[in-house]
Amino acid sequence: MVRAIAIVCLLGGIARADEPIRIDVAVGETLERDVGFAMGLVCDDFAVIRAELVTSISESNSFRVTGLVEGYTTCRVGTAPTRPGYVFSVHVVAARRRG
Repeated sequence: MVRAIAIVCLLGGIARADEPIRIDVAVGETLERDVGFAMGLVCDDFAVIRAELVTSISESNSFRVTGLVEGYTTCRVGTAPTRPGYVFSVHVVAARRRG
């Protein structure tokens, strides 16, 4: 019985990776997401997007992404070990028609 409880406690402590936060952005469109105190930015494919981490207010940073061409990439915002981190799945879609 003690072994069963120990196994359940051990398995309960295993962290699962959270699903990436999906962002849909049109070609030519720019979106921002608040990322708090996150610092550092890494993306798989900078050919699809222009991405930057900017200070939006003195107590917060924003992940700013602009769609360049249709496609998708994954970005990690927050690479500093003692700061929060986020994973974004960025999907660039066709530009929206005006009119």
